[in-house]
Amino acid sequence: MKLILPIEFYRQGGVERVICGTIEEWIEIDEVEEIILILQKKDIPHFQEKLPKSPIIKYESFTLPPKSLQSRILSLINKFSSLSGNIKAKKVQMFLKRLRRKYQSKFSIKYLANYYQATHCLYFLANQLTPPDLDIPLAMVTHDVFWRFAPLSYPESYVRKYDLSLLEWLKEVNIVFTVSEKTRKDIISVFPEFTSKITTIANSGFPTKSNVSQRLLGLAENSQESIGDLPIFYLPSSFGVYKDHLTLLKAGIKLAEKKLKFKIVLIGKETDNLIAGKITLSQQKNSQEYIDYLHQCQEISQNNQNIMQEYFEGLGYSSDEDVEKSYRNSSCVVFPSKYEGFGLALSESVVRGIPAIVSDLEVFREQVELYKCGDLVDFFPVGDVDALANCMEKFILNPRKKLSPEEIDTRFSHWTWRETAKEYVRLLKQL
Repeated sequence: MKLILPIEFYRQGGVERVICGTIEEWIEIDEVEEIILILQKKDIPHFQEKLPKSPIIKYESFTLPPKSLQSRILSLINKFSSLSGNIKAKKVQMFLKRLRRKYQSKFSIKYLANYYQATHCLYFLANQLTPPDLDIPLAMVTHDVFWRFAPLSYPESYVRKYDLSLLEWLKEVNIVFTVSEKTRKDIISVFPEFTSKITTIANSGFPTKSNVSQRLLGLAENSQESIGDLPIFYLPSSFGVYKDHLTLLKAGIKLAEKKLKFKIVLIGKETDNLIAGKITLSQQKNSQEYIDYLHQCQEISQNNQNIMQEYFEGLGYSSDEDVEKSYRNSSCVVFPSKYEGFGLALSESVVRGIPAIVSDLEVFREQVELYKCGDLVDFFPVGDVDALANCMEKFILNPRKKLSPEEIDTRFSHWTWRETAKEYVRLLKQL
């Protein structure tokens, strides 16, 4: 099997870990002969650093041989684009730039698929992209259907744009992989005619960029490191409406007013500004719901700065090493999300042997079932501040111990990135 993986854009964080966790296991699987990873030029060094060195992985950018017909077509589009810029025809120029990007990707993927004689093409991210024109099986991974099922009212035109993009892919692909059963059902509820094409492969929570022995050693270090007597609650997520940091802020303030001893650590983009009461993130800035949510976060942080500085710590965007260190130092992971396509932080906490308190979402129930870890996880109703505060107070007064490395290995080694990668290969081979 020769896999071609176009990554026209990606998100650092959970999706990136899915990409790396899967690829690092594919290079160890006999059926996988070659992995052609197509990236933007600027992203190649990043992935070369992230992924293990392997002759199986071929790094390519979205480029073409200079004298090919396709290159000449792109050159012609460039000339028209430059001309439109000279005459200040901005709309025409923007259209031509989009057209060039579209055909640059389309031509490059087709050329590289033929050059390497790829047998399968898989997209880890396909939102708003154009399906490639290939003569080999095409597959895609869908992480969520946020524009329809997240608790935010998007304009009808926005929903339609994403619906049409997904529909175009559903018509073209041979198979769709969803990361949760909930996401599979969400797609089917909108496009039931494609039910037979859609199947679920759950992510793994295990650390990436490691072999089994290194992974278990790291987990052993995580579980044995002393955190002292102070319970540390940890939320690893960038600020956003869906993640519902606001409910955690309110719950933390309630506990602080009771003079309980604890710490809440937030890591991810804008969490440092959130605690400082200075957040001005522009994401979804045109949504009144977002504006109201942002205002509430600013107000509660600014009005409780003494509590914020004593009980909360916002680390902002951090490296993978710092994310892992914070897992190791935490007593309990708290994940109050209102919506998730998967919610990787729960699986990540469980396979590190760390107890968790999470909102009662279907995707989290799926993960508890996958890892059979109900004894490690407490659920609370979505957005219920009092219920979350009660769960956290119970943990402060009677904390659960982390699992030992032996317990982690015995209980959770049945679903690592190796199993995820093998399942992708098994299903792709059937196409």
